[in-house]
Amino acid sequence: MIEAKKGQVIIIKNPKIKNLEGIITAVSADRLRVYYTKDFQPEMEKLQEGDSILADVHTAFGVKSMKSTIMSMSRSHNEFTVENSEVIQIAQKREFVRSCVNFRFFVKTEGKLIASTSIDISAGGIKFLPDENIFAIGDVVEIKLLSEEFGKNLTIEAQIINNIGKNLVAKYTKISEYDRDKIAGFCVKTLSK
Repeated sequence: MIEAKKGQVIIIKNPKIKNLEGIITAVSADRLRVYYTKDFQPEMEKLQEGDSILADVHTAFGVKSMKSTIMSMSRSHNEFTVENSEVIQIAQKREFVRSCVNFRFFVKTEGKLIASTSIDISAGGIKFLPDENIFAIGDVVEIKLLSEEFGKNLTIEAQIINNIGKNLVAKYTKISEYDRDKIAGFCVKTLSK
């Protein structure tokens, strides 16, 4: 079964419809309940219980696809239930979903805060352009992400593992599961726009 969680984005594909986007509202071993907005009501009208679908679930570990079936529908509540099936392919071949997005944050090293701009981010690390390049590969730093993007300030220990031109790559070395989930959710949200 696909390791889906409540709140993740799911994209439903079927030859009868354009892609239909929803949010997983409940997960069990054999089914996923999905909520969709009224914008997708015309597409839902074209589907029936028992229809075969392809579902892309945007998890913290990448976009996971599965062949599935619509098990039940509640059009009055904008919900439907699909079979929770086995993964058939991974759309992103990374451990975590990565999002190319620019925002400002700080990197702390030896008591000094360096303003930086993100290039891309995942729940495993970040590529960024620092305002001052005083870092070397192997440096252990603190990444200070701001609440505007993540809902709260996050402080994560990381190690500089690569430099690509002026851009640096840091891998998180100490991160709470809560903070990892916050970053993964941010990545999925930006990818779904």
